[in-house]
Amino acid sequence: MSTSSTPPVSEAVILDAERIQRCIQRIARQILEDHHEAKRIVVAAIDGQGKVLANRIASELSAIQAPEHRMCIIQMDKDAPLDHPLSMVDENGGAFDTDGLRDAVVIVVDDVLNSGRTLLHGVAHILPGRPRHVSTCVLVDRIHRRFPVRADYVGQSLSTNLKSHIAVQLSGPGPDVALLKD
Repeated sequence: MSTSSTPPVSEAVILDAERIQRCIQRIARQILEDHHEAKRIVVAAIDGQGKVLANRIASELSAIQAPEHRMCIIQMDKDAPLDHPLSMVDENGGAFDTDGLRDAVVIVVDDVLNSGRTLLHGVAHILPGRPRHVSTCVLVDRIHRRFPVRADYVGQSLSTNLKSHIAVQLSGPGPDVALLKD
């Protein structure tokens, strides 16, 4: 009797809960340092783990007394963003008035930068609102770009092979963690 076996999946912790918190604090301070003269900062989260990360960055901005800031969530189908409409909602799930983007500093936040496609579509959705400045922020940058996007604020950069997967867990169960899975 012949049985085929798949090789076991190996996991390595890239960031534990303590390092993730330090990354969030550092990113918030960098945003404030770069945009200390901004009248308004909008933290625009890509829905999913990007939303959790953006909430934490917005909380840190409040703790360090950043200028007026608000949050919105960009809802999209990450696998087929061109096949489904993108929308923006406020942190309570209501419609987000894009006039709130005019002349604001906008930070588009997601958990992992892989190919760049998700961030590119998120930024493209923000631009009609006429922001003064747009930056991107990720917890983990894999450095595998298929699109011309880079992250301005990064928790951890690492080069992985294309078959590897980064799993970020920020909303339980269990502690916050970023894992590299081969």
